[in-house]
Amino acid sequence: TSAAAAEAAAIAAAGTKTTVVKSKKEEMEAEKKAKQIKLSFEKQQALLTLDQNDLYHKEHTDATTLLALWKRISSHRTSAVFRKPVDPALAPGYKERILFPIDLSLIRKMIVCRMIKSYAGFHRCVGLICHNCVKFNGRESDYSALTRDFEDNVDEKVLEAVRNATAAAAEATAATSVTAAATDVAGHGSLVAR
Repeated sequence: TSAAAAEAAAIAAAGTKTTVVKSKKEEMEAEKKAKQIKLSFEKQQALLTLDQNDLYHKEHTDATTLLALWKRISSHRTSAVFRKPVDPALAPGYKERILFPIDLSLIRKMIVCRMIKSYAGFHRCVGLICHNCVKFNGRESDYSALTRDFEDNVDEKVLEAVRNATAAAAEATAATSVTAAATDVAGHGSLVAR
């Protein structure tokens, strides 16, 4: 009986260790999920405030900035499906259901010919790619899952581009203020010296 009791105690102790390990693992997973939810919420907040940023709507004087953004997005692994127009032979009924078919190659052409001049216009056109895909394939399809990943990547890249543009504009404003103040001081200094 003492051997059986010892064996039962060993099994109980092993079960306790397993429970502790599982609960730590579960706790870590719960923390990770909570962090992802917080980041997702912060991203949604940033996307909502994006529309209020003047640089998001500002027309670029040339296409280089938007083409650079297009290149970063089109080189992402999830963008492969969206780089070329949908082949009607592979997707029967696409032309009938989708009123404005669009893909990344068309967006590039629209940037080059200056039909898209701002981050907002670019973001809107990429959103249309995603909308078309979900509309044609259905919300629960594999293509829709890929579209969500693609759209997340696009949102991150657009947010990053607008943040960088905002920071550059703030630096330029600060540099202009410093230069103006230095010029003003120099101007007053020469008046005082006379």
